[in-house]
Amino acid sequence: MGKVTFTISLNKQIYNPGEILTGQITIGLSESLSFQAIEVTFQGLAYVHWEESSGSGENRTTNHYSGSEGYFKSHASIYGDGAPAGSNSNSLNAGQHVFPIQFQLPINLPSSFEAHTGHVRYSVEGKIRRSGIFSNYRTMTVFTVLDYLDLNEIPNAQIPVGAHDSKHLCCCCCRSGPVEADLQIDKAGFVPGEYVTAHASIENMSNSNMKATTISIMQSVTFRATTRSRTVPEVFDTIPHPGCSKRSNQQWNNVRLQIPALPPSGLRFCNIINIQYFVQLSAVTPTCHVNLNVLCPITIGSIPLQNATVNNAIGFSGDSERNSDRADTSASLQASAPPPPTYTAATAVNVKTGENRDVMGEDTFAPQYAFYDWNQSAFQYNK
Repeated sequence: MGKVTFTISLNKQIYNPGEILTGQITIGLSESLSFQAIEVTFQGLAYVHWEESSGSGENRTTNHYSGSEGYFKSHASIYGDGAPAGSNSNSLNAGQHVFPIQFQLPINLPSSFEAHTGHVRYSVEGKIRRSGIFSNYRTMTVFTVLDYLDLNEIPNAQIPVGAHDSKHLCCCCCRSGPVEADLQIDKAGFVPGEYVTAHASIENMSNSNMKATTISIMQSVTFRATTRSRTVPEVFDTIPHPGCSKRSNQQWNNVRLQIPALPPSGLRFCNIINIQYFVQLSAVTPTCHVNLNVLCPITIGSIPLQNATVNNAIGFSGDSERNSDRADTSASLQASAPPPPTYTAATAVNVKTGENRDVMGEDTFAPQYAFYDWNQSAFQYNK
C-alpha cells in the first residue's frame, strides 16, 4: 500500500456564528488510489461526562453521568459516489489533489469551550470511504467559534458591585466574635485583558488568626447531565496578602486583577454547560474551619463597554475626589477607542479519543479567545 497524506486546512481558525467557513482538503498519494467517495462532515456539539464513586471494597460502585447537545451536522460527498456532476470518478492518480470546502455556520452558536468534564467543540472531518476489506482514511481538524456578548447591552454592566459576608468561628464549644469581610469592585462587566479594581476590608473579631487573605478571579462551570449536575470552580490571577491577626482589621485598596483570555459568561445557546465568573475575597481560617469567601459576580463579554479605556486608566473609589477625577478623565478620553482584540489560546486538550483515536490530523486543540491589550491602545496606564 502506498503512502497517503490526508489533511484539512481552513482559511482561518476563528469564526463567529453565521460566518461562512472555507478551506480545503488535500490528499497526497504516492500511487493511485481507488475508493467509493471522498466525504466531508461539518459538526458542532456539546458533550459532558463524569464519574462518581461511592462505597468501598466489594461494595464500591461507579456511576457515569453524561449529556450531549447537537448544534449542526452536515455531511456531503465532494468527489466520487454522490458528488456533484463532473466529480464522480472513483480513483485518484499519484500526486497531490486539492478539494475546496465551504459551510455556512448557523447564527445561534455557543462559544467553543474545552474542559476535562465537558466541551463545546466544532470540527471538520474528511473521509476517504473505501469498499470491501480496505479501511477508510479519516482526518479531522477542530476550530474555534466565538459568540458575541456585547457588554453595552448588559444591564448594570457599568455599575459598581459590592458583597458582604461574615462567620463565627467555633472551637471546643466556645464561640468567639465574628469575622466580617466586604468586597467592592469598580463595575460588573469586563472583557479579557481588562483590569478589575477591587477594594476589600476584613474585620477579625475572633480569637483566631486568619492565616492569609487573597483576592482572585474565579470561574464556576456547571455541567448538566440527564439526571445530575456538577459544578467545577477554577481560580485565576490570585493576589495574596498577609493574614489578619485576631481582633484586628485589614484594608485592601485599588487591588488590580487582569481578566485572562476566557470564554464569555453564560455560554449562551448551550443548555448543558453554564459558565459564571466572580471576583472572590478569601480569608483563610485555621485548619478546623471553613474559609470565609465573599463573591462579587461579574460578566465577561467579548465587546467592551464604551468607557472601557477610562475604566482601565484609573482605579475605582467611592470618594468624591476620585469620582471627579474619573469624570475629568472620561471627558478627555471620549475619542480614545479600545484596542482591537488579539486572540489567545487556552489550555490545549486531547481531541483524539474513542473512535477518533486513529484519525489523521492534530492530536490536540486549544480554543482561542479575544484579549484586549490596553498597552497597545491610544491611552497607556500604569498597572
